[in-house]
Amino acid sequence: MKKTTLRLQTILYYNEIENLEKSLSSVAKAVEVSKQKGGPIEFIDICYGDASATPLFTEEKIAEYNKKYGEFFNLEYMFFGFNSGTSKGQNVMFESCKSEYLLAMNPDVVLCPEFFLEMMKPYETMESVGMVEARQCPLEHPKIFDPKTGEEPWGAMACVIIPSEVFKKLGGLDEKNFFLYCDDVDFSWRLRLNGYKVIYRPRAFVYHAKRIDDKGGVQPTSAELYYSAEAALLMAYKYSDDARLKRFLQLFEKGSEQQRKAAAEFYRRKENGLLTERLDKDHRIASFTEWGYSENRY
Repeated sequence: MKKTTLRLQTILYYNEIENLEKSLSSVAKAVEVSKQKGGPIEFIDICYGDASATPLFTEEKIAEYNKKYGEFFNLEYMFFGFNSGTSKGQNVMFESCKSEYLLAMNPDVVLCPEFFLEMMKPYETMESVGMVEARQCPLEHPKIFDPKTGEEPWGAMACVIIPSEVFKKLGGLDEKNFFLYCDDVDFSWRLRLNGYKVIYRPRAFVYHAKRIDDKGGVQPTSAELYYSAEAALLMAYKYSDDARLKRFLQLFEKGSEQQRKAAAEFYRRKENGLLTERLDKDHRIASFTEWGYSENRY
């Protein structure tokens, strides 16, 4: 396999150090396995962007990690000093990226040992690949995908690999519209509008911790409820679905506190001329469903 360079970027926000250390250990093992098996990755750069109010790490602690795992990666730590959200945080870190590929990953993700071997295969065997997504456990987005090629409508940016030149070409993530949610769906759809493929790799397992309730569902925070509602409105607007936008606004205006706030924010943007350029007016790429952004397997 052709050797290449890769940078892992992850945003921190009041994370538990123990979980971050488990993630770092898994990354080191995945790099080691790739190196042992002649894979494309032999060493990576890691950038932690900290959006917490106070730093999670000291320079001494980062130096300790680099000493322990220096054979496999170099860890850089950036303290933002503000709550960046996901899209702006990734964009800020990318400004200093010099690697050929970008791995955008949540901080609590644990990689399987053969992660890099599996994730890089589409870039060696297929053309026009713009994003490769890992399979999340214990819960994943059950999107429909082509079982032969892995092509899917969008990739969840909890763990994806993107060519750096493609990320730059598209202007990175849309930080003006998507603070916490749907930046990955939007980026995926913009990739496809520009002729790139989004590929799902079911053999690239990662563990992604979730808060699960008694019925097996995810327990969202108040902030997550608000930003998911805001993103739903902005996605409907940006991808030219007026009927969906109208229906959501009617529902949200009478809905929960978070939904009412999201509707009010949408109207504020509209009144102040802050809404984004509209895309996909012929509905070639956007694949809205009742509450989601693609058909699901189950």
